[in-house]
Amino acid sequence: MLAPLLQRLRAGAGRTEVGEFLRHELEAHFGVDPLGIRPDTMAVRVVDRWKSGWPGW
Repeated sequence: MLAPLLQRLRAGAGRTEVGEFLRHELEAHFGVDPLGIRPDTMAVRVVDRWKSGWPGW
């Protein structure tokens, strides 16, 4: 999941696209109900960190 996520971030994906990707992966790949995990909230955090130039990204 990390490599495709980083590809999206490098290509300029925003919160909506990242959230949709996370939701899809959780449901389709891992078989997890994403409602309790809140992929949209995680997408906001990931994209904000990415845009801030967080060390290690």
